[in-house]
Amino acid sequence: MAKKLRLLIVEDDSAHARLIMRGFRSEMEDFDLTTRFSLKDARAAIEAELPDLVIVDLSLPDGVGADLIESHLPMQRYPVMIITSQGDEQTAVEMLKRGAIDYVVKSDGGFNDLPRLAKRSIREWRLQCEKVEAEEALRNSEQRYRAIIDHSPMSIVVACQGRIVLANGMALTCLGASSTVQVVGKTIEDFSIPDEDALAKHTGEVVGVRSPAMMNEYVVRRVDGSLLDVELMTTAVDYYGQEATQYVFQDITLRKEAETEMRIRDRAIASASDGIFIVQLSQGKIYVVDCNKAFLEILGCTRDSVRQEGLDVIRCDSRYETRFHLIVNAILRRQPVRDTIRILTEKDEYRWVEISISPVHVSDSQSAHVVGVVHDITEKVNAEEEIRKRNAELAHFLRLTAMGELVAGLAHEVNQPLYAISNYAGTCENLLKNPDNIDLPSVSQCVSRIGQQSRRAAEIIKRLRNYVSRAAPKVESVPIADLLNDSIALLGPLLEEQAVEVKIDLADSLPGVFVDKIQIEQVLTNLISNATDAIDDSNPQRVIEVESHLVESKGESLVQVSVRDYGVGLPQDLDVFEAFQSTKETGMGMGLSISRTIIESHGGKIWVEAAPTCGTIFSFTLPTTIQQVTGNADESDRVCH
Repeated sequence: MAKKLRLLIVEDDSAHARLIMRGFRSEMEDFDLTTRFSLKDARAAIEAELPDLVIVDLSLPDGVGADLIESHLPMQRYPVMIITSQGDEQTAVEMLKRGAIDYVVKSDGGFNDLPRLAKRSIREWRLQCEKVEAEEALRNSEQRYRAIIDHSPMSIVVACQGRIVLANGMALTCLGASSTVQVVGKTIEDFSIPDEDALAKHTGEVVGVRSPAMMNEYVVRRVDGSLLDVELMTTAVDYYGQEATQYVFQDITLRKEAETEMRIRDRAIASASDGIFIVQLSQGKIYVVDCNKAFLEILGCTRDSVRQEGLDVIRCDSRYETRFHLIVNAILRRQPVRDTIRILTEKDEYRWVEISISPVHVSDSQSAHVVGVVHDITEKVNAEEEIRKRNAELAHFLRLTAMGELVAGLAHEVNQPLYAISNYAGTCENLLKNPDNIDLPSVSQCVSRIGQQSRRAAEIIKRLRNYVSRAAPKVESVPIADLLNDSIALLGPLLEEQAVEVKIDLADSLPGVFVDKIQIEQVLTNLISNATDAIDDSNPQRVIEVESHLVESKGESLVQVSVRDYGVGLPQDLDVFEAFQSTKETGMGMGLSISRTIIESHGGKIWVEAAPTCGTIFSFTLPTTIQQVTGNADESDRVCH
């Protein structure tokens, strides 16, 4: 059942209102009639429910019926039919201009014709509304199209019959134009934009047959004549009733440059001397997706074995399996790490390699990748080992040289217990000459003294033998006091001869230091010996101060040892740690150079500074944990031959 048309009748004369109602009697099934007698009531009824048509008397007690026409609005909400008994042609024209849908004069024929006129008015009103809506939709569509084009991040050009009629801001920028005048009105050939024939030839299509839009790469010409790489797509469009072609393109210069950089990077990786491999992480597993030629050469394996075994192709020395597992765990956690391990190639050759792991951060990637670099340091390690051997030999030579300089004093030191032993032995002989009257307590005392002096001589000889020995380096925990006391004991004859006193100041509760005892004693004897030489015969301050305390460096505890003399000091421009640099006329200039090598191999550092008043202070640091030694120098790890 069709919905009834809602009519609002506004008539202040009740008799006329009944006549109007009677005019609709024959077609009441099509209409729903509502009557009001004033503009005020009419407006209330309209706001309550919009009618399909308002039939209003021209003259009302509270105003003119034409006031119900919403001429002030862009689009009226309802149509208005004016009905009057005193109208004329001028009034009718005026009402129609104000927006009335129709004008009817009250009469018997007019009342009976109201149903037809009402239906016609409603039909015309609806057609007008549809026309306005269509025009509005068209305007909105054109505005949206233009807005989309103007605000599009893509460059858009529309051409009719080969001539450009529209270009958005991005197109102007892309073509290097400062205004639309430089582009609009020009032909597409002016910018080397391909026409349909060129597009068909490029894509292999039949001319005139449009296929789904595809992006293809072209080179267009800018306003200044320069060439630009673009990706271009065409679409057939209707431009204000004309057949047109819409060109959508974007500048791909950066992409082309990135592709070129990627090709260069790929070639650089392929030709790199370091082994490079790329792994992909998926569900807790590691897949080697690519590697370069150097990686295969270092490991002595093939690409097929890498594809099948993954990282298992890296076979490390059993002593480094723990370190290799840490590297694998870092890959799984996508954490950067660097470590040195010893591997066994498929040719059963051992090689030293440094493996560096770096995660690849790509925000829009759905998978995780990690890049590894394998640097072959076998030759470097072998060279370092050879240097260590030469340094050890040189250090041994310097210790022998030092002993040669101290031989007279040492001979005197050894001669003292031997002379005492001889005296006690003679005393024993005299006591034993009279067997009937032997003084056993005296004999026992002499024998005890002989034993003490024998042990003293043995300790001196043992200390000398250890100092000049060529034993392999051995890192162990040693009390700093023992190192100082043994070093000073070795230099006892020299200090006594030069009348130099050594004062030791140790902080409380110092931890043991992890060092090679012989090497650090060599450093201490060298520094104390140099301090002794710095004090000339006329210097009344014949004191060497040795001080030790705990310091912090990068969150780790170290023991610092300082040796101060009150001598003449050092020249300002002299690097005393450089080989063959010496302030002594007969010096070789190697003692402090070797000392620096020894300290740095233990993970410490050594330096020199002028004392506040006079003299020089040499200071160096020593590790308190074994990790500080192996973490800074891998001697203990790399001696695996």
